[in-house]
Amino acid sequence: MFFEFSGAYEVDTKTQIKNFIEAIYDWFKKEPLKEIEDWTDAFNFLKRTIDTEIAKSEHKGKVSLFFDEVPWIDKSNKNGFLSALGHFWNTYCQKRKSFFVILCGSNASWIKNKILKDSNGPLHNRVTHQIAMKPFDLQETREYLLHEKGYDLDSRKVVETYMVFGGVAKYLSYLDPKKTIEENVDALYFNIHGLMYSEYDEVFKSLFEDKAGIHKKIIDALSLKNSGYTIAEISKMTGEKVGRKLTSMIDELVMCGFISGVNKYGNLKKGTKYMISDPHSIFHNKWVKHYSKNEIANLKKDYWNDVVLSQRYAIWAGFMFETVLMINLPIYLKARGIQGVVKGAYYWNYKDSTNSGNGAQVDLVVEYANGIYDIIECKYYNDEFQISADYAKKLKNKLVQFRTHGLNGRKKSELKLVMLTTYGCKKNREYNGLNISADITLEDLINKR
Repeated sequence: MFFEFSGAYEVDTKTQIKNFIEAIYDWFKKEPLKEIEDWTDAFNFLKRTIDTEIAKSEHKGKVSLFFDEVPWIDKSNKNGFLSALGHFWNTYCQKRKSFFVILCGSNASWIKNKILKDSNGPLHNRVTHQIAMKPFDLQETREYLLHEKGYDLDSRKVVETYMVFGGVAKYLSYLDPKKTIEENVDALYFNIHGLMYSEYDEVFKSLFEDKAGIHKKIIDALSLKNSGYTIAEISKMTGEKVGRKLTSMIDELVMCGFISGVNKYGNLKKGTKYMISDPHSIFHNKWVKHYSKNEIANLKKDYWNDVVLSQRYAIWAGFMFETVLMINLPIYLKARGIQGVVKGAYYWNYKDSTNSGNGAQVDLVVEYANGIYDIIECKYYNDEFQISADYAKKLKNKLVQFRTHGLNGRKKSELKLVMLTTYGCKKNREYNGLNISADITLEDLINKR
């Protein structure tokens, strides 16, 4: 036996309750015999309806009650939804082992604060399972595009699609397989009537309401630098003081999947940088938000197709490739195939105060429990990547500087240089002289199981 109700965005309590009663009718064809005035009445009506249905059909199986977009129903619990739901669960559902109540909401921070962590709330210590509904990873995105949308794309095109939409199933569902990916991007973003044209603003408004402007200000700041900023730097750029308010907003953005914190290796307490981990937000801030409606309306029909052929897009895609890797780290580890417990993934850099040119920056460091470190170099090219003599010298310097200043000269640790490229590296003299531990391609990353 099943019942589903979804909260409506920006409607009053009276309308929410009307929708709730209508949902009961949709599932059970039952009308209330008296006026439903509040959420307590509404849940009492649901309880009596379920009891009647169980008795009538002699139902012996499970009863599943699914409440979607719970944060929209009664955001501050001023109208008693959570209190009524808590009473409904405590006095009715919990006594029946076959009852399952599932609460779902896209505002992860609200779910955390009002349901999971609110020690004074009506649902405190009532949660039995938590399921984080994350976006598709690269492999799942490829499978969706292939099997659900009918696309036949190579690995590079899958990654470039991911750079725009991320793994958000709703966004990917908008793709028209009769059009190329570039044509879809033009139709969805660079068209004032496109389904994705105003999505960015609407998402922030629906999740954070009156605080949406400040949350977007944080994202705006982070979009200026691919390697991210510390809390102190975010404070300076946004004008928000370092304190509970700013920390809370950053935590909310992390919970909702917009940003993530990455530590600097060797400086875990003070070296945390926050980076945008939502490709759609990065794409919007880089390519969409700077255009007014009039400018969007006057863009040429195949605007995005021209952009992807430009040098500025190639530079952007190179940086985005590193972000895509961070988001899909579990897939990298599968492709890497190394046996060992992962202790963490970090950024690392070293600035040489003597200006001798011996500074270094590592795209990503993966530390394993057995003293092994992957030093990962990401290169996004449209062909095999060719390592030049000068570039080989830089790679050797990175290993030396990381061992010297990152590991403080520890000799027992083992450094493994990993090249992660679009189509692999050309096997020339420089490549053979570097002792590269793994040469991972996009095909390895997306299709490795």
